[in-house]
Amino acid sequence: MSNIKINLDSLNTKSYKKTVRHKVKDGENIYRLLPPFGPESNGYPYQKWNVVWGLVDPNSGRMRPFASSSTYEGQCPVYDYLELLKQKLDTIHNEETVKKINEYISAIRPKSVFAYNAADKSGQVGVLELKSTAHKKVIALMDKYIKEYNQDPTSLNSNPTDSGVWFNVSRTGKGFDTTYDASKNQTMSKDENGVPSFKDDRSPLAENIVQNYDSLAYDLNNLYQKLSYDELKDILVANIIHAAVELPELLVPGFGLEEAQNDTIQQAQPVPQGQGTVNLNLGQEDAKPATSSNDEEDILAMADDIFNS
Repeated sequence: MSNIKINLDSLNTKSYKKTVRHKVKDGENIYRLLPPFGPESNGYPYQKWNVVWGLVDPNSGRMRPFASSSTYEGQCPVYDYLELLKQKLDTIHNEETVKKINEYISAIRPKSVFAYNAADKSGQVGVLELKSTAHKKVIALMDKYIKEYNQDPTSLNSNPTDSGVWFNVSRTGKGFDTTYDASKNQTMSKDENGVPSFKDDRSPLAENIVQNYDSLAYDLNNLYQKLSYDELKDILVANIIHAAVELPELLVPGFGLEEAQNDTIQQAQPVPQGQGTVNLNLGQEDAKPATSSNDEEDILAMADDIFNS
């Protein structure tokens, strides 16, 4: 009998774990942010990702999110391309062309999200992705909680001397006017005179989460497929060449211009994809920042549609 080298667990479809993503809906959303998880967490309860939403996968023909390689390699072809395109933009004086180029820049510019393991009040564990504004509020609130209670705000426990806390993530507005905020969730009680008082919500997590967190949590460092700089550039160039059929000004040296000069602009070929591969740390890892106020665009709703399509 031959030696079977394949891991038979890989053939068991029941072993596949689909990522549950919490959707921040209009109004208030109550979550318990959970402890750091995974070998590369370094004590961080979150993972920052710069994500490109405006690219089509040349293999499938469908738009899907791509992780900017700036997150894990420190450099990204999208940022490099946008720098060159902005320089070219200064030489273009046709207002309609400038408008279309700016729309393209806005569509493909990487946008930052901060991913957490989180549980909702129903006991569902999933990934919660916050925009920068809400994330900064959460980090400040965690820091204050640690100083006031000397306890871990992400603790799975709910004891008087060791308890996590529930957070209220709010969303208001639509589209570019969408605003995210965060606060500690609080409960109200009244004394014998009817005077209300508020206290932080430290109510227990579902027991199933406490007992099985290691199997329920997600390794936030592997949420998105990690393509190398060159792999992501291949996908970007294929998209640029396709868009340049209608807007040739998008072509710049190193990003589609050479292919166009070789009369390949109409024949973009599919490109291969790469392979994905209180000690609470509240610091933010450095990453190349977005360069436009449009970073507040409501991309999370679009993400929910893409991941659940």
